[in-house]
Amino acid sequence: MFIAHLPAGYLLGKAATKQLNLRSRQLVLWTSIGGILPDADMLYFYLVDSQSTHHRHYLSHWPITWLALLALATILLSKKSRLGVALFGISIGGLLHMILDSVAAPIFWLAPFSKLQVELIEIPAIYENYIWSFVLHWTFAIEILICSIAIGVFLKSRRPPHQIQT
Repeated sequence: MFIAHLPAGYLLGKAATKQLNLRSRQLVLWTSIGGILPDADMLYFYLVDSQSTHHRHYLSHWPITWLALLALATILLSKKSRLGVALFGISIGGLLHMILDSVAAPIFWLAPFSKLQVELIEIPAIYENYIWSFVLHWTFAIEILICSIAIGVFLKSRRPPHQIQT
């Protein structure tokens, strides 16, 4: 995934807020951040690692990282902690990132215990610039759909509530 992580995190936050009957925008913010946070490792990948190890091999792309944060969030939520809400949103957003990446990129779902990679659809490197191979593959339509739905939900949330006339 290239462009759908943030919109997907936003949609997850909106759905979770509705499901948990919350009025706060905090969860939407945290799931949105969690949706893109695993790719913060790109800074290390480019600035420190000199691209020697693919960024999906880093701890931030291991699902166990986000599951551990979710466990901690659950403990903190039981104590009515604001940090618990933040960690909950970030961790479910991070897990969503792993799921979305698994569609067309290898993710080590059992890391650090196994090097088994899960990738539902392998996108062949047809173009010299690998980004075009992803953008011009049919799976990119899924990203466009996620983005379109997120824009629709966002725009709908900005409209004043419909008033019923009696």
